[in-house]
Amino acid sequence: MRLLLPLAASLALSGPALACVNFSESASHEREFRSQYQDSQYTPPEPTTVSSSRPYLLGGTGILLTLASAALYLRFRPRD
Repeated sequence: MRLLLPLAASLALSGPALACVNFSESASHEREFRSQYQDSQYTPPEPTTVSSSRPYLLGGTGILLTLASAALYLRFRPRD
C-alpha cells in the first residue's frame, strides 16, 4: 500500500510529458497570426522534419528509466 501512492503519482505526472513532446500549433492559430502580419516581407524558415518515432522513443525511455529506478528502490530499500 505504501508503494501504490508513489507509483500512481509518478504515472499521473508522467502523462503530460507526452503531451509536451507531441505539441504542435494548429493551422487556425497560424492563419490568425499570419493575417496580422500580411504587410511584412518576412518569410519564415522552413521547419525541419522530425521522424515520428523520436517522441515515442523519448517517452518510452523515460518510462523505462522510471520502472528501472522503482525496481532498484524496491530491491535495495532498507527493511524494518
